[in-house]
This record gives sequence, structure tokens and C-alpha cells, in this order.
Amino acid sequence: MAAIPLSNYYSPPFRANKTIMTIKIIDPHIHLFDRIHGDYHWLKAENPPFWPDKSVIQRDFDISDITDDLANDLTNNDEFTLLGFVHIEAGFDNNKPWRELEYLDSLSLECLDNEGLVSKAFRTIASIDLLASSQNFKLTLKKLQNHQSLIGVRHILDEEAYAILSSDKAQKNFSYLNEIIDFIFELQLPLAEQKMEEVMPLIIKTISQNSQLCFIINHAGFPSEELDGQAWDIWQSNIAELAKHSNVYIKCSGMEMVDRQYQMSWFSAVTGYCIEKFSIERVMLASNFPLCLLAKGSGKKLSKKSYANYWQDILQSKVINSLCEKEKSALLCNNALRIYQLTNSES
Repeated sequence: MAAIPLSNYYSPPFRANKTIMTIKIIDPHIHLFDRIHGDYHWLKAENPPFWPDKSVIQRDFDISDITDDLANDLTNNDEFTLLGFVHIEAGFDNNKPWRELEYLDSLSLECLDNEGLVSKAFRTIASIDLLASSQNFKLTLKKLQNHQSLIGVRHILDEEAYAILSSDKAQKNFSYLNEIIDFIFELQLPLAEQKMEEVMPLIIKTISQNSQLCFIINHAGFPSEELDGQAWDIWQSNIAELAKHSNVYIKCSGMEMVDRQYQMSWFSAVTGYCIEKFSIERVMLASNFPLCLLAKGSGKKLSKKSYANYWQDILQSKVINSLCEKEKSALLCNNALRIYQLTNSES
């Protein structure tokens, strides 16, 4: 990737009389929107999901929305440095998914460390259709692989998980993905739902038969917000089963997708269980930007969270405060650096 002038980035704001901690972040789950050039069918008001607060994210977002927010946040004692990120497909053009990568390649996407430019500031996860014919699937994959930033693909399974995973076409296409060295499939489906009982054998079969392919669970598998209910037990059981496979990893993010007013105690319970089952080395923290902006801050007067608020809440959570500095760095930065191959992780 071409070198980017350091002047394009921001200088941390001056905070008088405060002890500043610099926190390095690799955010492995963000979305950028360009509605003029992209389709984003799901973002349009007339299409699902029909969220009452959908208008909050019905605008363009680029990387400056993140870096400007971090630069202008004067409310916290911590100073966040975004070293890099992973862009997850956002429905730019599901029929021609390489167009989203062309759009991202056209942007000035830069992230810095304390010593200058990170050589690979970002990676991309592209959309792909697991139900496409073998010929079309391989043609699409070949076009996607022309982009240096590509590290993996996603086909959102969600409610169609059983139909997709039981398809011979999908299983054949997974075998093509498995042929690519150091490649990722982003696994998004609701692991707390009762119907996962019939889906889990198909997931385990797919993971086992494609052992070279890395599977990364999105949004912690959408855990139940009720910690003493059946759905929580189902989620825990499914997480524990998936964690047995060394080619499966998990991202703790997207809590706002389950509950806009989620409590950090719930975040700690979810993340703590993921760490217990997957170990520190296979868990990552991510934002799901800009959807994380849909979350409401705590307190008597609810307010929308900013990007900086999101990370500050995580740093102040019980689960993160229980970890040593090396473990915190693993969750916030080093695991994503290693798993998504942005650069070598720190020793």
C-alpha cells in the first residue's frame, strides 16, 4: 500500500492536568458507507430491518468519522490510537462485490503507530454468495483476490443458516475457500436461538471439513441479554462447542444489535465467557461502527454513544479491568493484527 503523508492523520488534543494513557486499537469490524456509489439495500427506509432509529446511520461514513471523533474527544483520560482496521462488507453491491473493494481502494485509508505508518493499515472482508454456481463463485473469488487488502469473505447466514449450510452448492464453495492459504470466513448467525439445535451439526461439519479455513464468529454469536434464561444456556453451549475447534475465533462486538441500552455488566459476562472458552488468543474486541452509534449511554439521561465512548466503556468494564496489560493489548490490538495479518503482533 502506498505511503500516506503523516500530515493526513490527527495530532492528539492537549489535555491539561491529566494523566494520559495511550491505548492502541485495531478495530476488526467496521463498515464505511458511500450511498451515492453503493446500493446498501438494507439501509433504505423502505427495506428491512425496520429499526425506529435507523435514520442515525442513513448517511455516508468514512474513516475520518472515526479518527475525528477520537481526536476531538476531551472527556476521557485515555488517548486512543487507531493502528488499523478490518472493513466488513456492508452491502455496497452484493451482485458485484468486488466493487466495494474498488471503492475502498480509492480512499485514503491510513492508520499510524507511534513510530509512523503501519504498512498494511486495513484489510477487507468481501461479500460472497455461497449459493452461487461453482463457476460463478470461482469467478467472483478470482476478481476479489485481485485486491491486496482482501483477507476473507462473508455470507450472512442468520435465519437462513440451515438452508445455506445444508446446500451441496454451499459446501462445494466452502471447499474452494479452504484451498486459499490464510483465508477467513466471517460466521454470522444467532447462536442463542432454539433452532440452532439443527444448525450446529452442519456448522461443526463445515468447520471440520475445511480445517485450513479460519472461521470468525461475528458479534459474539448474538448472546441473550437474559443471563438466567434458556437462550443464555443455549448460547453458552454453542460457544463452548465451537471453541473446541482451533480454526474458530470470535469477535465481541455488536452488543447494540441485541439491546440498544445494554449494560456493561452484560458485556463483561459475554466477553468473560468467550475468553474462558476460546482463551485470550482467539478473542477480539471490535466496534461494529457505525452501528455502535445506535447504542445508548448509561445514566439518568440516555444519550447516543460516540466511537470514543464505546471504547472508553470497554476499558472501564469489569472484564477488561481484571486483565493484565498484555492480555488487554491482545484483545484490543495484537490478536487482530495477527489473525487478520495486518502486520506482526507485538511480543
